[in-house]
Amino acid sequence: MSDGWKFAAASVIGTSHQKSPEGLCQDSHAARYLESASAFIGIVSDGAGSASHAHIGSRLTCDVILHEAEAADPAVLFTEAFARDTVENLRRVLFEEADNEALTIRDFACTMLVAIVSGERASFWQVGDGAICVREEGSDQYSCVYWPEKGDYANVTFFVTDVRAQEETQVALRDKQILEVALFSDGIERLALDFVAHEAYTGFFGGLFPHVRSLPEGGSPELAKQIADFLASERVNKRTDDDKTLILASRA
Repeated sequence: MSDGWKFAAASVIGTSHQKSPEGLCQDSHAARYLESASAFIGIVSDGAGSASHAHIGSRLTCDVILHEAEAADPAVLFTEAFARDTVENLRRVLFEEADNEALTIRDFACTMLVAIVSGERASFWQVGDGAICVREEGSDQYSCVYWPEKGDYANVTFFVTDVRAQEETQVALRDKQILEVALFSDGIERLALDFVAHEAYTGFFGGLFPHVRSLPEGGSPELAKQIADFLASERVNKRTDDDKTLILASRA
């Protein structure tokens, strides 16, 4: 059993990347129920368009964080120290991969979003843009844990490969009941967030989560396919030509 958690996720290549010679989706994700901690974990990583091996960096980011979380003592999983230690371990893996390929770590540049949610506790990590939105018990509104981090110039953000990534990782710990969580890359920020009010579009999430609540417990390949179809739809592609990732998880 998955403690009531129902979830699905998909990453879809953007139309601009389809036109590139490589034709690669640089987004990656992971979504899993952690039996040892009775918690859901969702991870999204968006590879930098300017980095030659960003698709590998984003995949390694998801794989390393998931591995560390699955191996962690539940007593330390919801701590800031675990988050920062894991980011440091991730950077070590990326440095090793860069050395093996005779590249620099910047060639693997990517962002990071992590949500670890149990019945009474939650831990959220973020480096760069994209966002994590949640709905708490007793509320029908969705809120952003952190607003997407943008740099000083358009289309610039922060990456786990940056020199100060460990120190600049945003970590939020909450002792509240989180009923629903969504993680998404910057490809769908304009659909999910109101950049004038600096708020999540509750209507956007309110239209998606009923499909999750009706699922049996655990991950749903069927809903994952529906999410992928939605992200690749003409309606969405009219708003963005970037890669797109969306994770939806509910225990409502």
